[in-house]
Amino acid sequence: MGEISHFCLSGSYHTGMNSIVLTDSTSDLEAGQADAIGLRVIPLTVHFDGRDWLDHQELGSEELFRRVDAGAAMPVTAPPTVQAYRETLEALLQRHDHVLAVHVSSRLSDTCSHAAEAALAFPGRVTVHDSWQSAAGLALQAERAARLMRDHVPAAQVAQVLQSLRQYAQTRMCLNTLGYLQRGGRIGGAAALLGGLLNLKPILGLREGRVEPFARAVGAGRAMNSMTEQLRACAASLPQGRVAFFHNGASDSVDALRFEARRLGVQESMTLSLGTVLSAHSGPGVFGFSFEPAHVWQNFRSY
Repeated sequence: MGEISHFCLSGSYHTGMNSIVLTDSTSDLEAGQADAIGLRVIPLTVHFDGRDWLDHQELGSEELFRRVDAGAAMPVTAPPTVQAYRETLEALLQRHDHVLAVHVSSRLSDTCSHAAEAALAFPGRVTVHDSWQSAAGLALQAERAARLMRDHVPAAQVAQVLQSLRQYAQTRMCLNTLGYLQRGGRIGGAAALLGGLLNLKPILGLREGRVEPFARAVGAGRAMNSMTEQLRACAASLPQGRVAFFHNGASDSVDALRFEARRLGVQESMTLSLGTVLSAHSGPGVFGFSFEPAHVWQNFRSY
């Protein structure tokens, strides 16, 4: 799909206080976490085993992996439809003056463009921000937006803060298997076979919203060492940072990263479980982290 700007607008920014943040389910925020933060989540869907499933609501990652291992066809993921998005906005705008929509990278999903199209029905009342992130990186931006709005920061300034910080945000994830990339047609069978024989663990990251390889390690031990080194590098480049972790069945690896973050004095925000959408692309045993500045300076103020 074509790229969209840092954040796209429907009409002018709203400066009122009665605003709410909407994000999508690739943030991997569970209902309780979203409620505690004070935001709303619109789900993506997974077409799998003959029906559509709402991400994080109707099918867990473990069940998805079990069915794939039993021979089910690979799942296909899809963003919320424009109509579903429009209905979500209509419901929110019955109770709020303005919606700030913070979404998964437009380079990974059409969610952001569908949000922008749906927002046209509500001129001046919806702001759409492209996070350049997914998973914990998206959750961190959505959480910051909700916190700033609780502090009565206008939507214009919140969007500018998110736009400023996203270039500094870092995400790293370690894949346990190449099988799902191969089954999903993202790498060839020969590459997957060779990777399996070598016990290769690719370490991926996001750069300007695109997935790129950052490192690769042979074996779980070396992969853990490499991820730890990645975390240390992030902490060195952004000494005043905060981190969030994510996984889908690799809690021990996340615990090791959390220990290192505490040793480095990094502010820890949250730990998330990957939903079915991201798990459908990555496979089981994934773990990783997202790192961003704890404070963002905008117009000589800290946010």
